[in-house]
Amino acid sequence: MVEKKHTAAFNCTHCGNKAPMQIVAEYSRIRNHDHEESGMSWDEGNFWEILECPACNSILFRKGYWHDYLTDEGAEYEILYPNGPQTIRGLPQQISKSYEAAQRVKAIDSNAFAVLLGRVLDLVCIDKSADGKDLFERLEDIAKKGIMPQQLSDMAHALRHLRNIGAHANLGELTPAEVPILEGLSKAILEYVYSAPALVQLVQSKIDALKAKKP
Repeated sequence: MVEKKHTAAFNCTHCGNKAPMQIVAEYSRIRNHDHEESGMSWDEGNFWEILECPACNSILFRKGYWHDYLTDEGAEYEILYPNGPQTIRGLPQQISKSYEAAQRVKAIDSNAFAVLLGRVLDLVCIDKSADGKDLFERLEDIAKKGIMPQQLSDMAHALRHLRNIGAHANLGELTPAEVPILEGLSKAILEYVYSAPALVQLVQSKIDALKAKKP
């Protein structure tokens, strides 16, 4: 029986869990090099590994570089796949923190992912001072105030509905098939409410800076 090889512990870019990963395949281009004048000899080169996360069973692909004279920290690594969730520009700190928490569980539990994204919606409503006795009314209030268009508000209600399914077992069960829908809905909402205004502000500041330089 071949003994399984594992990496040192690091964070999975699928689920965020920190643990040693099993090396399921590897390829090395590390070669020996000789320097005739100095008489020195060393091994140096790149290598690649396919890893499996023990928490979510997802596959990662990373590149490593080895040189005999590297520091005690050993080889240098770069995760090639996946690169992790894309940062959404302009999010307030608490909303960003909650969105990142949701991203860490999306490959582990689809229901938990939906519930945490529902919390993100709640925080958006709080941040925008939405009125209403429940999330439905607060989302409607955001649409009435023009913070998001009605079509996007309808998308938010779809996310709210999926959140309810994830939170209550008697309503059903979400599966990994719903994860892209949940992620697409949440990103569309957050990018419209926060990223677009942040980008407009950035562009305007650049225009103002250019105007100020004119003689």
